[in-house]
Amino acid sequence: MAKRPEKFLFHDPALCMGCHSCEIACKLEHDLPAGVNRVRMVTEGPKMVDGELELHYDRIGCMHCARPPCINACPTSAIKKRPDGIVQIDESRCTGCQTCAEVCPYDAIEFHPEKNWAELCDLCAHRLDDELLPFCVKHCLSGALFYGTGEEFKQRREKVAARVGKAR
Repeated sequence: MAKRPEKFLFHDPALCMGCHSCEIACKLEHDLPAGVNRVRMVTEGPKMVDGELELHYDRIGCMHCARPPCINACPTSAIKKRPDGIVQIDESRCTGCQTCAEVCPYDAIEFHPEKNWAELCDLCAHRLDDELLPFCVKHCLSGALFYGTGEEFKQRREKVAARVGKAR
């Protein structure tokens, strides 16, 4: 089995403003119809936390698991893991049985009703192969999406926290 990716798509909910530009960018890049998403933003709240109202946005998308249950569940072997760890679906092999979606722990697989195949975030692997950022990262208005290593993301969050601290 291929390794887990060294680079990931990170979502920083502290920076996310819920604009859905990531969803729109993904739909444009992959020519997805209304109702089909490879990534979804989910609103959490508003709710009271320590006497203040808080609103958070969470990103729902493929997590490129170390051992993706969708791969073993697929009866046609349409789902594969690239050597770099990115999970992809071979649409020509997918029958639309939806078994993969049933076992996905992240609710990250949707179905294209017109083409009858599974859709999931593959981190815009075609763009990564050309050394470009995933399209959602390129178009994230607030900078909440980041593609890189865990250490790079940690350093980035520390810089953002320092800037926010100075602004207060």
